[in-house]
Amino acid sequence: NIMAEATKFTGKGTFKFPEGTYTGEFVDGIRQGYGILKFSNYDIYDGDWESGKMQGRGTYKFYDPVKDKHSSVYEGEFDHGVREGRGKIKYANHDVYVGFWQNDMKTGEGVCSFSDGRCFHGIWKFNKMIRGVMSFPNGNKYDGEIKSGKFEGYGKFYWSDGNWFEGIFKDGKPWKGILLTPEGNITEYVEGVMK
Repeated sequence: NIMAEATKFTGKGTFKFPEGTYTGEFVDGIRQGYGILKFSNYDIYDGDWESGKMQGRGTYKFYDPVKDKHSSVYEGEFDHGVREGRGKIKYANHDVYVGFWQNDMKTGEGVCSFSDGRCFHGIWKFNKMIRGVMSFPNGNKYDGEIKSGKFEGYGKFYWSDGNWFEGIFKDGKPWKGILLTPEGNITEYVEGVMK
């Protein structure tokens, strides 16, 4: 059976698969070792393979059909076909995330430098910031909990002029806690209002 022999191919070659065209190493007809897969949606994976899946280290380029170019690029670790472990991604808008991934999502410790000059270093879960330090280009800094991209829960906010707030944040703003000045003056915040 000639067909059965072809599926057992070992060596380097180029084959078309339902998801795209693969050029690289095979063991018994399975993608194994190093190879490049050009997906039918024009995404490209260049890296290590094991048992037919992206596994080990590699670079994944995401194709943007609107801009007609590869806009976002991930470099890092893969496990069973998904981003898993340590990796870095540069997005089309020039945001850059370096940190841990789990099941294709930013999860664990990571640092993101945003194109607007902000920088967040902290804990991520399912692509969302959970808690950590957000630095702003104007010198302000927040250290605390974040929900849905806003300061929410316990935290501290330091203004570049030396004033700082410690307490509970709600919807991105100080809600309940104390405002301290460099001179040592203390003002109480209750339900978002200074007392």
